[in-house]
Amino acid sequence: MIRFILILCTFIFADEADHLLLTRVITQPDEAESFSIYNPTDFPVDLAQYYICDDEEYYNISIYPDSIFSSKADGFTAQFPNIAIAPGDTLHIILNENYSTYYREDFVPDLFMYGSDDNSMLETESGSIGFSNNKIAEISEFII
Repeated sequence: MIRFILILCTFIFADEADHLLLTRVITQPDEAESFSIYNPTDFPVDLAQYYICDDEEYYNISIYPDSIFSSKADGFTAQFPNIAIAPGDTLHIILNENYSTYYREDFVPDLFMYGSDDNSMLETESGSIGFSNNKIAEISEFII
């Protein structure tokens, strides 16, 4: 019931939103770590100047865009590649390279928080995406 209410509130309040929304964050098991971004607006949003981070110093990214604000061991500071999110669309970003052991075979993520292909998030500096497959601490993490 609570899940239904949260989903309903997301769509009710998103109707008037003028910015992107995090609509799903999965923290466990480690193989399933992911988050989703929803565009509730009526226009496409170019993500090339957007970043994602798990550290409270993230606000400094506007001043120092080529820096790391998270732990190299198990954190992440990443820039989105040169893509746009269409109106009403949702992007699914996977953080663990072993995601296929958890998700169904037909699940195709939009972006990966590892690798170096066209579907990968970009490092702001070498090592900014971290080296651990466990990027979201279950009890004390946030995503900005």
